[in-house]
Amino acid sequence: MALNVFRHLMPPEASFTALFCEQAECILAAAKALRTMIVDGGDAGRLVAEIRNIEKAGDTAARKVFVAANRTFNAPIDREDILALAHVLDDAVDLIEDTAKGIARYAVHEFPPEMHAMAEAVVGCAERLRKVMPYLDSLTRDHRKIFAICHEIGLIEGRADESFDQGLTNLRARLRAGEIDTIAYLDRKELYELVEDVVDKCDDIANSIQSITAKHV
Repeated sequence: MALNVFRHLMPPEASFTALFCEQAECILAAAKALRTMIVDGGDAGRLVAEIRNIEKAGDTAARKVFVAANRTFNAPIDREDILALAHVLDDAVDLIEDTAKGIARYAVHEFPPEMHAMAEAVVGCAERLRKVMPYLDSLTRDHRKIFAICHEIGLIEGRADESFDQGLTNLRARLRAGEIDTIAYLDRKELYELVEDVVDKCDDIANSIQSITAKHV
């Protein structure tokens, strides 16, 4: 009898999946806006403002996770894993915003194919993050689907690394040929590195999800 009363007083098991899905939607929306800046040469000022608003929404979702995690004692995922995943999801949106601001700051309006490929990689990773998040409610049953989607993100990250290496090689060649000056080289090199950081962060998220899933298989 006492045990039943105790269980009744405990808070119900909380699922954080909806909040993680919300964060993943923010990553995808920001990724698409960044792709527009890079591939389509969209208006930088407007897109930076759009991404900034998305980043604020992402911050709000992350705060909901942090507050809920500190109030919940009966969650299907370890509290430390919940907080860590919320952090890396939030970091991804922050990095996209940093990249967009860098593009606007350096007034770069045209990008080579390698940067286009990296922007597409960011969107591809974000699409898969959005796809995988709902499965956090069914980790044990759907672990194979989770691992498969996270593996796809790893493959995308690998191809983005190849584009990054080739892009920097071509950029150095342009510098040596006198087609761009040192300042332009440094500006564009930084932008390559920023986009690479975004893709790497998406891969970090996938790795975190795989680690969480492995605990429930």
